[in-house]
Formats: sequence, structure tokens, C-alpha cells
Amino acid sequence: MRRISRGNRHYIQCTLIAVMLLSLAALFLAGCGPTYWTNITGKRLAPSVASSISSIVSDPTRDILYAATSGQGVWRCTAPGTNPTWTHMVGGAPLDYVTSVLYEPSHNVLYVAANSGVYSWADPASSASWKTTNGVGDNGPLAYDPAHDVLYAGTNAGVYRCTDPASSPAWADTGGGVDGSGIGSLLFDQPHQVLFAGTDTQGLGVWTYHGGTWTNTDKNFSSSQSIGSAGPLAYDPTRDILYMSNEKEVLRCTRAENAPSWGMMGGAVNSHTIGSVAYDRAGNILYAGAFVPSAETEPFPINAERSSPAPKINTNSKGVWACSNPDTSPIMANTGGAVSSQNIDNLYFDSARRVLYAVSIQKAVWRYKTPANR
Repeated sequence: MRRISRGNRHYIQCTLIAVMLLSLAALFLAGCGPTYWTNITGKRLAPSVASSISSIVSDPTRDILYAATSGQGVWRCTAPGTNPTWTHMVGGAPLDYVTSVLYEPSHNVLYVAANSGVYSWADPASSASWKTTNGVGDNGPLAYDPAHDVLYAGTNAGVYRCTDPASSPAWADTGGGVDGSGIGSLLFDQPHQVLFAGTDTQGLGVWTYHGGTWTNTDKNFSSSQSIGSAGPLAYDPTRDILYMSNEKEVLRCTRAENAPSWGMMGGAVNSHTIGSVAYDRAGNILYAGAFVPSAETEPFPINAERSSPAPKINTNSKGVWACSNPDTSPIMANTGGAVSSQNIDNLYFDSARRVLYAVSIQKAVWRYKTPANR
């Protein structure tokens, strides 16, 4: 029998290893390989509740997850990483349609935005009850400034601010350029004391609020490429980069607070429909939730002013995608697992525990072990 030379043997070994790695990668992307995703929906959270989740947030100190729903009020999940147990938070003011939820750790208060106003629950891990803040109705996203104890609420007619929201709430209209616009997203940058607001009507894009003044970040983008209606936001305060999902793509804004300049990230993500984004600051990883849209699942209005045709939808473009070093690299990879076949429209990243949560349209809540936790 003819002996295989050392060089050929090495070549064969390398070829076999490459084939094995490609096979594992294919299985992983198909949801059949190793996965770090766990379904935490449980039996207590009915499918009708899970499918109506509009916003999620966590209390990392007590390891509790809170979920706002459209028609089913607010739910609390204890021990989501080990023994997820869901409880309906009822008491005080009756809440049904809740669009946003925000946990404020310094005062240990949970805030929610409902169609009837903004409500608070002191010590939300306890059996207290909901209390109205006497805020404006028809609310959307919430944001909080811990340094000045100010709560912000986005509405269909601009952004309102509330001082001392937990004890003696007093609301006022911030006015400015967003006045009269529907607000689709809010994000507060604590280190620089800047509020970002994404408008989902009139194609006004993203604004910053600092020192009582609203400024449009879209001034460096040509009218033919206007970012238009803005979806969910994610921010990298270290590099001053703002990320936004807008219809079929992820946009990146460099020098967001001082000299904003918008551009498309490019890469594989542009063939997907992106309904949400989340950012891991410590790992410098951007996550995007993708899904195949329908008339019922469109996450936010399509920009009617878009001059170029939308990218063709890839029917396999579902699940959660991750981009390492998004400030320099636009390449996204599917995180795999069972979530790769799910339509994802909501993401939340717990920066303290380095855990990502995802809500799928297929009536499930998922928990993801990020690379830092493996």
C-alpha cells in the first residue's frame, strides 16, 4: 500500500477540519447546532400574552424581568436565568394596553406608558400597586435622567418631561422641533446628558435634546437619502455612535452628539427587515432582531419619502444577528439556535448581567447567553 506523504497527510487533515467546521456552521445557522438561546416563556405566560409583548426591561440586581403588553397589562418574571416564573402585576389602576416599560434602580420604581397615561409601581418586586403620575395619555417610549430625576415620555404629539416622577410628578411639554410629531423611540445618554428621540411620523428622523433645546441630527444627510421615520435606537457612548433600525436596514450615526453624520452600515444586515436593535457596550457588539414582515407585523411606518426601492426581503432573514466591532465592521452573523427561525421584533440587553432578551412574534420570550457569559 502506498504511504501518504507528511505533506499530503497535513493537507487532508486540514481539508477534513474545514469541512467539519463548515458543517457545524451550517447546522448552527439552521438552528440545529449548539445554541445559547433559552425559551423562558413558561406555562404561566399564555401565548396570547407573549405575542402581545411590546417592551421588556430588567432589574439586574434582583434578577427580575418586566414585560409590557398590548392588551394584557404588565408581567413580572423572577429568576429568568434559572427558574423563570411569570406573574401578572395587577392592583391599583387597571392597565391593559401598555406600550413601554422602564425600571429606575436608584428609587426602585417601575414606570409604564399606557394609552391612559404614565403609571408607577414602587418596589415592583413586591405586591404593591399601580399609581398614576397624572401624565399625558396616548404614550409611547420612556427614558429617564437619573442625575436630575426626570422622566421623559414620547407621545403622538412630541416629548413630555416629568420632574420628581416618583413622589410629586409635574409634567411639561419640551416643545421644540419634535412638537407635534409621533415619537417612536427615546434613549437617554447619562454621561453626556443628552436625550435622543426618534420620530416615526413626518420623516423628521432623529433629534437630540440637551440644555432645553432640540436639534435634528439629520442635517448632514442629503434629502435623497433622508433617514426619514426612525425605529428603535442603540447608543455607544464611548465612541459617540448612534445606531438605528429603519425599515430594511441599520443606520449608523458617528459623532452623534456634536457633529452627526448618518450612513448605512452595509453588510448582510441590509437584506433583512430589522425591527429592533440592542448594544453591548462592554463587548462592543450590536444586536439586531430580524423578521419577515407582513401587513400585521410591520413594526413601524414605512418611510413614504424613500427615493430608492427597498432591498429585496430574504425570507430566511429571521432571528437575532450580532455584529462585533460595529464601529468599524458592518458584517453581521446569525446567533443561531431555535431563534434563527423566529420573527423577532423586540430586544433588550441587560448590561449588568451581560444577557440579551428577545421577544418573537411566534409567542415566545428568549434569553441569550452572550460570549461574556459562556
